Amino acid sequence: MTKTKVNKSKNSQRGLNQLLRLYERNYQRIIAFFPIQDSKNNINYLIPEGVFDSEIKLSCKKLSSHTSVVEIKKNKSISLLPDTEIEIYIYHDAKMAEVRKFNGKKQFWLRNKYPNRNMLSKDEKFQWNYFLEEFLVYTKKYGLSVLNNAL
Repeated sequence: MTKTKVNKSKNSQRGLNQLLRLYERNYQRIIAFFPIQDSKNNINYLIPEGVFDSEIKLSCKKLSSHTSVVEIKKNKSISLLPDTEIEIYIYHDAKMAEVRKFNGKKQFWLRNKYPNRNMLSKDEKFQWNYFLEEFLVYTKKYGLSVLNNAL
């Protein structure tokens, strides 16, 4: 009789250390892009999405010396796509940035049981923060000029 090994994919092995490193990278990227202490609390700009450009609005909802809250809103470029809203908590003393809300949904646990009531994936929290990292990299590379009188 042979024993079969169960091969786990790398996605299922995401742990707390990988999430914390992601928080640290996101902090460095968001502070470089949106210096919160020096900002006028709002930045509006465009990013290309196919033929259309989407308008992005970054706003600082709460500013303090330890924890700040930044909100990113992306207006839909195509009528079939919903607006995207991301709420980010920035912990200045720990130098970490965490996505706390994504499109109105909150995620507390590192891992979810699956299936669950909200049909969140097992590593939903990691995916939200990884999306923020990709979004910030894309914005730095392809973001268009800042809009002065937008919204």
